[in-house]
Amino acid sequence: MKKKVLFVNGHLNVGGVENSLINLLKSIDYNYYEIDLILFEDIGDYANEVPKEVNIIFYDLSKAYGPIIKCIFENIKIKNWFALGLRFIFLLEKIMGVKALYLAKPLFNLHKYYNCAIAYRVGICTDFVGYIINSKKKVTWWHHGTYDYPENQTKHWLEVFKHFNNIIAVSDSSKEMLISNINDINNKIITIPNIINVEEIQQKANKKTGHDINFNENSTLLSVGRLSPEKGMINCVHACKKLVDNGYNVKWYLIGEGTERGDIERCIKEYKLENNIYLLGAIPNPYPYIKNAYIYVHPSLVESLSITVLEALALNTPVIVARSMGPVEFIRNKENGLLVEPTSEGLFEGIVSLIKDVNLYNELKKDKRGVLKNYSPEVIMKKVYDLIELG
Repeated sequence: MKKKVLFVNGHLNVGGVENSLINLLKSIDYNYYEIDLILFEDIGDYANEVPKEVNIIFYDLSKAYGPIIKCIFENIKIKNWFALGLRFIFLLEKIMGVKALYLAKPLFNLHKYYNCAIAYRVGICTDFVGYIINSKKKVTWWHHGTYDYPENQTKHWLEVFKHFNNIIAVSDSSKEMLISNINDINNKIITIPNIINVEEIQQKANKKTGHDINFNENSTLLSVGRLSPEKGMINCVHACKKLVDNGYNVKWYLIGEGTERGDIERCIKEYKLENNIYLLGAIPNPYPYIKNAYIYVHPSLVESLSITVLEALALNTPVIVARSMGPVEFIRNKENGLLVEPTSEGLFEGIVSLIKDVNLYNELKKDKRGVLKNYSPEVIMKKVYDLIELG
């Protein structure tokens, strides 16, 4: 009989966590596992990549948030009793604590018993699995590259994690970060990195891009990431200004969306870099861009692992990476990538050194399969199967 496994995530829109989840779902042996996937926010851009064997269940929680009075009247008006009931339970949660979520069980009407339930994001996904799902084993994934939560949130995690058998960190440094910030989880936390499927990445990289870009230029730079402060994408604009001021006619493309887009656009306009730096938005398949870029630049200030850097290595595109705890575990400076300080000056100096040093550039273009074997589907899925089956 097949083991019943549940995954819970917010959505399947373009993002590193969602890409990681899709890769995991693609690698599961469906001869042995029956998979449900619960989503709360949106089906999303990656929906067409979900294997046909996966049963997607969608609960729209969007109407259960916001100011209480407005939320009550709007849901009564449209007779959305599910969202209305959930909004009252969220209110009770503030008074009684997270255990109030037990009251939401009848709203979701989920009677299935799982062998393993996996919250693929912390937050509402973890709370949902902890208090609403019936499962022999419960697991949550931690993808954040920093821990900057207040004391009350840490207490929340401590309470919720009591209901979980394992907490998964995507890197050893992320594991150590969690152990140092949350007490009594040492015996629950293990490291399972994200899957990097080299063959699939290389196959997708051969497809056409949706933009007319001259990749023949030896000064084409690319960065992929959410446009938010912790990802440091605005430092690409500052670094680009330094490059142009020093006579480098670069074309720098940024793939991603986020709250900082307006600030980045204003900075580009202020520096008069409209012909040097371009915002391409969110792109489900960034691999043709990564493959054809002269240099992949990763400016993120915090990373638990950094999937896009590993994907660039899979395509043998030279990488310049801002130092943070995730990438330093696998980037060997000047051997398979260039590590720089997480500042605009650091990015600028790294790019200039790589443009000038042809020997170093050619070294960084060499095959990286030796580094990537630790992230292969075969290696990672063995750990995932052990996680599901053992204990």
